[in-house]
Amino acid sequence: MTLLFGVMARLREHLDSAAADVGLSLPHAHTLLRLEQPERMGELAATLHCEPSHVTAIADLLQAEGLLERQPDPADRRAKLLVLTAKGEKLRERLLKRLGVGFPIASELDAGQRDALVQLLRAAQDPSGD
Repeated sequence: MTLLFGVMARLREHLDSAAADVGLSLPHAHTLLRLEQPERMGELAATLHCEPSHVTAIADLLQAEGLLERQPDPADRRAKLLVLTAKGEKLRERLLKRLGVGFPIASELDAGQRDALVQLLRAAQDPSGD
């Protein structure tokens, strides 16, 4: 457990640094990373483990910056989807590129070790194998 917490701390530091380098706070970076596809605000709140009102505040700021927009959900017009704008997609790509530079743990492993780590993480993420 202690080893995993240590790895998580290194990953968090890396994400903090990458977010700052592209001009984002950590919650805003998390949001951009999660919005690879449009997502309902409530689902995003659950994924980010925060209150929906917190996602509303994040969405307000990102929308004011022109990084995302709210669109009606075609499946439920009462719900809103958060959708990245072209500007938001470009910033997300910059963030992903920056995250790849000096990525902790994986950058320190050889190809065989990285493959083994990926398999172990997948098994830990979904023990049922689905």
